[in-house]
Amino acid sequence: MNEIDRDVRAEIYRLLVAGGPGPSAHEIAPGVGLDVPEVERALARLAEERRIALVPGQWQVAMAHPFSGVPSDHLVRIGDRTWWANCGWDGFAVLALLGDGDVEARSPLGSGVDTWRVRDGVVAPGGLVHFVVPVREFWDDIGFT
Repeated sequence: MNEIDRDVRAEIYRLLVAGGPGPSAHEIAPGVGLDVPEVERALARLAEERRIALVPGQWQVAMAHPFSGVPSDHLVRIGDRTWWANCGWDGFAVLALLGDGDVEARSPLGSGVDTWRVRDGVVAPGGLVHFVVPVREFWDDIGFT
């Protein structure tokens, strides 16, 4: 990864941590001092390297693990701040990065919402994370995974 890509990636994470949807090339450009076409080229390289995923057909970040740039079934909450995660597992990763909080996971089968609380690194209640897709196949359809 070159210096421009590192700077763009760092700005993506800065903006995601600050809250809100996945940033677009237009939103990233001022923070890294580049013009939009340069940021778009960096986003394309980062996506090709599977460091991020873009919203199909757009220059907007769909995910930068563990953050989802688009609404998902997994909401992470610390106090009054919230972030979307790509899956329950990523929700715990957001908390590992940012601090104690809750992961609210909505069942894709419509069976409700489960909430896990993380305090001092302890998850309650205990539970199970189920991966529908084998890890080696995650990037075959990362939006589904």
